[in-house]
Amino acid sequence: MRKVAGTALFSLVISVGAWAAPESMRGVTVGDGGSLSVQTLPVPKPGAGEVLVKVRAAGVNPVDWKVAGGRVGQVPGTDVAGSIESLGEGVTGWKPGEPVLGFARQSGSYAEYAVVPVNSLARKSDKLTFEEAAGVPIAAETAYRALHEAGKLEKGQTVLIHGAAGGVGSAAVQIAKAGGARVIGTASANNLDFLRSIGAEQVIDYRTQKFEDVVKNVDLVLNTANVETSARSIGVVREGGVLVTVVGTLDAAACAAAKIRCARPDRSVGPTPAALLARVMELADAGKFKVNVDGVYPMEQAAQAWEKSRDGHTRGKLIIQVSK
Repeated sequence: MRKVAGTALFSLVISVGAWAAPESMRGVTVGDGGSLSVQTLPVPKPGAGEVLVKVRAAGVNPVDWKVAGGRVGQVPGTDVAGSIESLGEGVTGWKPGEPVLGFARQSGSYAEYAVVPVNSLARKSDKLTFEEAAGVPIAAETAYRALHEAGKLEKGQTVLIHGAAGGVGSAAVQIAKAGGARVIGTASANNLDFLRSIGAEQVIDYRTQKFEDVVKNVDLVLNTANVETSARSIGVVREGGVLVTVVGTLDAAACAAAKIRCARPDRSVGPTPAALLARVMELADAGKFKVNVDGVYPMEQAAQAWEKSRDGHTRGKLIIQVSK
């Protein structure tokens, strides 16, 4: 009798485990003209090498609204933080319930469930809330790749970071500082104290000062601002130094004439996003990396979050809270 009961219980556990997630979920979708609304949607299924994440929070990035025209009817967003709901075929080393963060490029992240490939997944640091963790993926991975892979950052170097108060910029300040660099950051006056609080040793108000008049012979410049700033930055890099940009293109002839190396971060080479996110989580564990959440919006107010993002003056990250 006990054997029958045990078998029945085992079968029940397997049945419950196979349930994994409901068939439908709430999620934000893009409408004509880039409008946003919350709809009832089917829950996406994780494929081979992927996990299904129960989303707690999603990060807002400018790319979300810039590519909205091509995602009509789809869920926007890439940055995601939550817990693993179920595993796709062939996934090992992960288990349901683990708190994670990563890139939901295909399924979108502004929804109750998202699919994340394991090569874009990392375990969330206990030092970060889900809202903070949702602000990490694109910004921190871009900053880490720009500084360490494209820029070949070395301890003791002086690094100038443009747009240092934004998502990528504020991540870069902390990553450069943790890498042993002396950090100079440009931002508007109301963000200068914020930059000092996250590790910048020198700050420049770009509205009242020309950085070319203040800074000379830096080892590495990271530009997150605009194309014009890249052109102006060539003259402040020491001979043999590096200019890295995450916006626009670089004038190769001007870089060669100045005898500096100019580069953009390239995700097609080097470590996987998962590997870089894991390194950033190690910094968070060590108290060397944090995320300033500039605003939290429910899914119903995703359009307002995009309006704020378009203003271009976010301090850190904007977050869509999906569940609590």
